[in-house]
Amino acid sequence: MKNSTKLTLVLLFISLLCPTKNFSQSLRAYEHAGNSAFKKQDYAAAASYYAIVMKKKPEKWSMLWKYAESTRLINALKEAEKTYRKIILNEKGIQKYPAAWLRLGQVKKMQGDYTAAIEAYQRYIADSPKDDEFIAFAKNEIIATEQAIAITGLKTDPIEIKHLGREVNSAYSEFAPIMVGDTLYFSSYRFDKKRQEGFTKQKTTRVMHSIKGGSAKEPAKGFPVTDSAHVAHTAFSPDGHYIFFTVCKNITASDIRCELWLTVLDRKHKWLPPIKLPESINQPGYTVTQPSVGYDSLYQGPVLWFASDRPGGKGKLDLWYTPLDTNFFCTCNLPFNGKAINGVPEYEMPINATSVNTTDNEATPFYAHKNNTLYFSSDGWPGLGGFDIFTSKKDSTTLAEPTNPGVGLNTSYNDLYFFLKEDGINGYLSSNRPGSFYLDENNKACCNDIFSFKLPKKEPLIKKDTTPTIAIKKEPILETPIVEKLTPIAPPKFSDFAGLPLYFDNDEPEKRTKKTTTPKSYGETVQTYLSYQAKYRENFSKGMSISESESEALIDSFFDNEIRRGADRLEELCEFIYTRLAAGEQIEIIVKGFTSPRAESSYNLSLGKRRISSVRNHFQYYSDGVLQTFLQNGQLSIVEANYGETTVKAGISDNLNDERNSIYHPDASRERRVEIVEVKSK
Repeated sequence: MKNSTKLTLVLLFISLLCPTKNFSQSLRAYEHAGNSAFKKQDYAAAASYYAIVMKKKPEKWSMLWKYAESTRLINALKEAEKTYRKIILNEKGIQKYPAAWLRLGQVKKMQGDYTAAIEAYQRYIADSPKDDEFIAFAKNEIIATEQAIAITGLKTDPIEIKHLGREVNSAYSEFAPIMVGDTLYFSSYRFDKKRQEGFTKQKTTRVMHSIKGGSAKEPAKGFPVTDSAHVAHTAFSPDGHYIFFTVCKNITASDIRCELWLTVLDRKHKWLPPIKLPESINQPGYTVTQPSVGYDSLYQGPVLWFASDRPGGKGKLDLWYTPLDTNFFCTCNLPFNGKAINGVPEYEMPINATSVNTTDNEATPFYAHKNNTLYFSSDGWPGLGGFDIFTSKKDSTTLAEPTNPGVGLNTSYNDLYFFLKEDGINGYLSSNRPGSFYLDENNKACCNDIFSFKLPKKEPLIKKDTTPTIAIKKEPILETPIVEKLTPIAPPKFSDFAGLPLYFDNDEPEKRTKKTTTPKSYGETVQTYLSYQAKYRENFSKGMSISESESEALIDSFFDNEIRRGADRLEELCEFIYTRLAAGEQIEIIVKGFTSPRAESSYNLSLGKRRISSVRNHFQYYSDGVLQTFLQNGQLSIVEANYGETTVKAGISDNLNDERNSIYHPDASRERRVEIVEVKSK
């Protein structure tokens, strides 16, 4: 029997560990619990347990490797990258786990840092023996990453993307959006199970709806809900009375199996008891999920699309479809008027959509009847990383080779659940791209949120001949490490961190005070700053001469490529200097503080010192204080040079009434920083 599809590919949610009991004070017990969770593929729980042990045992390489793998598999990409780098920077670590280079390439690609990804893949190939079984995979990944670079370079018309905010999204995953009239239906993994078992706080999925953009609520009483399974993925019939949905149950912590069910909304707007679809659709032992119903002119009626790992496909999840009896749908009180067996409608055997499927995953189908186009997501066709959205035009009976619409709809993250409204321009998708809410901003683990989009009047498509083909990828299994003797890894240079900017929100840390110190660390202040990304987009775009999408893109670029990048590089610097300090070196870090010109000079000087204080605290608190001893004995010193407002660039607004330009403009934001001027060995 084929393995059931992984949870992240079916429902795209992750259950993060929240201890509900006092498990044990023993580090050995936590480590054992982590290993047990890892073996069960409960990677979120494993990562949480390992994190507790790593505070006391930061160089236990087997645990570091499993922690890195666990965080990668729950999409905590920054935390995974940091841990792989820690392994790489240590000769013992990289000798035991040379595959860290390969994994680093994968997480860098998923974050859209394609150049760094290729460098990591190349390093893995260079340092591995010629007969290593994963060299072919690394070479394929280089080709795929080069294709991603080519796709990002192709010119497409701008697409407006908006995060739907907290009216719809939560810190957990929201997905499968579909619009019916003025109501947005979607699935959400935010609900606590009533009956809790074990040491994790368990969540379940339910269908929700938002009317005219209002706050999301559960559908009217009577819609299927169960505490023992996940109910998700609504697909409405053309008349809006019949609704297909999935009922999914966990096989393991990260593995799930789904079935298609059907319910009916009668003329009195009451939900009739749901019925499980027959074995022609729900083949026992396999997943059937993500239903979508679209009118197809070839069949002169509705067609049911879905994703499944059932036999007869090309690989993991494949796309399948089956025409529905036109008598099947009616606006009557009886459940079915068409052919039925024991009250369950009869279905033709599903057809595999061969021309769009690969040996990897194809998922979340949506068929638009007005342009006869199938939209779906795949991690098997050339894309930007993770799942990309693809289109396939249907000509008579044949689906064309898929086309990647490029940047906008797609990112280096997971982009799925494309849904297009009847106007052919506006729609929704689900993604874990930057701007999504996180359960934990520190490790950025989880989750998918729902975004709206607006296509240009003529939908942008990358022509087929501009996207080179690629051999189908095979995911290597690296739970058993490859142990080979490698040459020591050359560490980064101090000069790599010269000029590193670390950005702050307006008047932070500690608003409205002339204190020159703060108890806050930079890590604490920057995470709060990052949570304001949507607020900055909204306030900067008001009254701009450029389009709203362009102004929002400027904010997103600043937050994603400058603020987050600076915070991540600071973590890399801390890890790097720790290895050098442990080797006996004396290190000096020279920093200077900057402010925007909104306040008077004396206030700004205090604010600049406060910002330097928060950066000093960051070094002091890093990794549970591993640098404190070096700061106390003088082996690590931080030299402060505060330049305040005096070096602010010309043209930066100091008008207190012009908040758009003096606070929210990226140019003003760039002035609110501490800069690592130089790092040197004394």
